[in-house]
Amino acid sequence: MRFAIPQQRGFTLVELLVAMAIASVLGMAGVSLFSTSNWAYKVNEDVTEAQQNGRVSMERLAKDIRAAGFGLPDPPFSLSIGGTNWTSPITVTTSGGSTNSDSITILGIGYEVGKLVGQVATTPVSGENLSSATDICVEDKDARFTTQFSNRKYINIGGAVYRELTAAPWTVCGVSGKKLTLATPLDRNYPNDTPVFIIQAVQYTVNNSAPFLGGCSASNPCLASLDFTGLRGGNGNDRQVLAENIEDIQFAYGVDTDGNGKLDSTTLSYDPADDSTILAVRAWVVAKTRNKDMRGATFTRPLIEDHSASTPDNYRRRTLTKIIKLRNPRT
Repeated sequence: MRFAIPQQRGFTLVELLVAMAIASVLGMAGVSLFSTSNWAYKVNEDVTEAQQNGRVSMERLAKDIRAAGFGLPDPPFSLSIGGTNWTSPITVTTSGGSTNSDSITILGIGYEVGKLVGQVATTPVSGENLSSATDICVEDKDARFTTQFSNRKYINIGGAVYRELTAAPWTVCGVSGKKLTLATPLDRNYPNDTPVFIIQAVQYTVNNSAPFLGGCSASNPCLASLDFTGLRGGNGNDRQVLAENIEDIQFAYGVDTDGNGKLDSTTLSYDPADDSTILAVRAWVVAKTRNKDMRGATFTRPLIEDHSASTPDNYRRRTLTKIIKLRNPRT
């Protein structure tokens, strides 16, 4: 008997080439899809971070600008803090034309250093600090009064009355207090637990070189605050990073030179002749992405206020602007 052996056949060369071509097309499509998805994810991540940094910066600037002047003495005044005499709630520092970011210094109520406790008047009244007394008793919360006194001798009691302190050091009073001597008496009786604040002078600027700011550089500029009051380290030159990748801040100012409570003009000034006449501030914040575009696309920092546009580079940017009205104008 004979048995028929089935004929065995493989793929032809043409079939193999067609299959490889189809596989290659599908593979390249998958790689392209993955690359596009990864690029879109990185772009979205960088832009979201830049947007958040810009919002944080604008919120901090708006909050402090809006409250500028709160707790200060009636004008005209001159407060010596950090080796500078400040005569206005807002002090303008121009950028020097179209090449640099602006900076702004704000005066007002800052850090709460303690609360009134006990009584140090010659005729004590239970639970109160007499309005006729120049000595008050404040809880000994820390050594902020006794160190760098020249930068911290201006205080506000309860958000209502400004006073200047006389020279340190001071003696202990009550159970846990420290006696502070005022240059002028209180305006009325104040109960215990009334908060006592230090008047601060804080400057906001873009910084990209100071090594003590950690991580801030020319490619990663930061919005930083400079506390002339020296509350963080006690050297009157304290800086703090508020947000990274802030490339530019710009300000323009609405002023009231005739004291009628209204802006002189709808055209804002970049450099007011008298900072104490400022009623409103228009602030711009430009935040950049942390990383360059993966595909090499180019972008330009826009023209803002008097700061010219930058040369094209590979960083995306987000720009925020806000008009801020002062709650405590000095005119």
